[in-house]
Amino acid sequence: MIKLINFRLHGRFGHFLRADAGASALSYPIPPRTVIIGLMGAVLGLPKDQPQELLKPMHVALSGKIPVTHWHKAKLRKDPPELLSCAVKRSQKQEKNTKPEKATLITQEWLFNPSYEVWAGLPEPYHTELENRLKMRKWYFQPSLGLSEMMADIEFIDSIAARKLPEGTYPVETAVRQDYVQLDIKKCYIEKLAINLLRMPRTVTPKRVFKHANYFAEKDARPIPLKTTEAYLGKERVLMLL
Repeated sequence: MIKLINFRLHGRFGHFLRADAGASALSYPIPPRTVIIGLMGAVLGLPKDQPQELLKPMHVALSGKIPVTHWHKAKLRKDPPELLSCAVKRSQKQEKNTKPEKATLITQEWLFNPSYEVWAGLPEPYHTELENRLKMRKWYFQPSLGLSEMMADIEFIDSIAARKLPEGTYPVETAVRQDYVQLDIKKCYIEKLAINLLRMPRTVTPKRVFKHANYFAEKDARPIPLKTTEAYLGKERVLMLL
């Protein structure tokens, strides 16, 4: 039996940069486990790079439709602006020749109206503190959806206890790790499920070393019929941890 905090994470825009992105900044369609860990660290007010260690054993399950995307052009500066002089005279005039700025124009894949349902179980004392903060809407830092400019809102839903199910075939409502499941291909075909194959970060060290895992996610967040030994039942919904 594990304790989970159930909440909704949503916003106007989102962008979760793919690790294999090149000149164009592709986005994961759903937030990876590492993003949720960072988000919980922001709510709790943990210093930068500490959530990766302190919240590493955290349980996370996630469900949500894959959002519509839009390619946005962003101008990124490659050098800092020229420094102002420490001494300014009253008769001083503006210099005509200033240091040229170097910038590059890239395209970013933005998610429109991303909305996800998340179940999170943290080690104590962080679990109780997170539950209280979400109930009172008192996060330490402003939550975001990948980029600091893309502010997110978090709505507390419930606190539940999820029990592990025996091996069997279940309709799982969350994104699932490929390692732990066997798809019921016939049922998927009959129900016309649009299953996306994703490879996303799962853990990260303070030195920014990532470990990835493979996942299945249904386009419209419909339950995926599969055989597994890693399913949990929480309030009549079948979940799997990322």
